Amino acid sequence: MSEQPAVDELQWRAPEWIQMFGLRTDNVLEYFAQSPFYDRSSNNQVLKMQSQFNAPVLQPQEVVQALSTMRGIEFAIAMAQPASALWIVRKQNRISPNEAVPLATYFVINENIYMAPSVYSIVSSRMLAGIRGLREALVLAADKLPKFAPTLGYSYYPNTQEDEENAKERVQEQMMARALANARQFEIEQEYLDMPKKEAAQAQQIQLHGLQKATGQTGVQAGEKHDSGVVATAATKRRRKKEK
Repeated sequence: MSEQPAVDELQWRAPEWIQMFGLRTDNVLEYFAQSPFYDRSSNNQVLKMQSQFNAPVLQPQEVVQALSTMRGIEFAIAMAQPASALWIVRKQNRISPNEAVPLATYFVINENIYMAPSVYSIVSSRMLAGIRGLREALVLAADKLPKFAPTLGYSYYPNTQEDEENAKERVQEQMMARALANARQFEIEQEYLDMPKKEAAQAQQIQLHGLQKATGQTGVQAGEKHDSGVVATAATKRRRKKEK
């Protein structure tokens, strides 16, 4: 089921009615009564139904005087410019003979009838148009600004494809350089953290070397004593054999 357009977006005309009756100030309300903008419960329709069988027919001035004595919704001609084929019809709520509250305004221009937009729709449309233009301007300005990322820092992305490829290569080079720098920084920090351990290991090696040196000299002396004792024991055995 198709949705009907809003009333303020309609454009209505009846060329066949114009060909039969023409369009003048005295019958423009009759032409307007054929449009979907017309309210069948208005005072104009009530007055028309009451006087359609009366003779003679009420003239426009008599219609205006009769409507002023009634209360409720009515349609009246607010401005007429027949030379320009322009009439402005106003829908209003009649409160007293001298007071009426405007509810809507319609334009009859070159046989076409339009509903004038409300102040709310005009202001909202202008605001939306202004916001859209501002958003597009900000998008264009943002494209020319440097891009920032925590891992890459600031970088620029030109518009041409070749420059974009070069920019991507530069970004990759920057990423590799930053990765190497981070790795080197990590190595330096590790060396700094491992420095006390290395110093302790070196000191332990020095102490162990000193102990090994001292222990090696004692072993040589003990070895010399052991060799002399072995020689003395062998000589004693040979002497005993001879005595026997």
